[in-house]
Amino acid sequence: MEEFKNDMLTEKDPRYMAVKEVVHHLIECNKDIPGISEINWIIHVVDSPDINAFVLPNGQVFIFTGLLNSVTDIHQLSFLLGHEIAHAVLEHAFIFDRPYSRTLEAEADKIGLQLAAKACVDVRASSVFWQQMEFAESLHGLPKLPQWLSTHPSHGNRAEHLDRLIPQALKIRETCNCPPLSGPDPRLLFKLSMKNFLEEAKKEDLNITVKPKMDTLPIQNEKQIPLTCIVE
Repeated sequence: MEEFKNDMLTEKDPRYMAVKEVVHHLIECNKDIPGISEINWIIHVVDSPDINAFVLPNGQVFIFTGLLNSVTDIHQLSFLLGHEIAHAVLEHAFIFDRPYSRTLEAEADKIGLQLAAKACVDVRASSVFWQQMEFAESLHGLPKLPQWLSTHPSHGNRAEHLDRLIPQALKIRETCNCPPLSGPDPRLLFKLSMKNFLEEAKKEDLNITVKPKMDTLPIQNEKQIPLTCIVE
């Protein structure tokens, strides 16, 4: 898109290469799904602080560096990119009917979680991202819009929806002969991290409306997604 032309990262940029690797891994592990192999996927990474990503019906994926800076591990990024791939595969049109748009987002979350599961992603990290977003907004003191005024589900509702879908996604992950998940559940780590953060803030009488540094948030120990998978 022309408005982003001057802000695109080059293909040699490490951030671009990381996104490309994740997208190609997701596509390879889901090539049995109708539509995925037929689409000519083109990746664009936009150097912008916006926490955003979107996909065009022709398979052009746009992800902003603001979103890359907001994820704490490769698993969260994989789920978010799976969500965008799901929009294209489901042939979602970009419309402005708010209730239907929220329905589309929920559907893309469900399918995106399944795509990530088949790629051996730790799908439990998906709901943690939205909990982080909700926590960061509350620290900023930003007013929360009622869900019916938004084109997207609230962060909290999105996390709850994903938590209900995660057990099924974990079963899909097992059927793909993925390596067992190691370490504690990232959702538990996040809750403990936030509890400690708030306790320390209270002790030191800090102004917790200031956004926490990303290094205060839990990061998965796994360095990368295993770049192997078995599809049906």
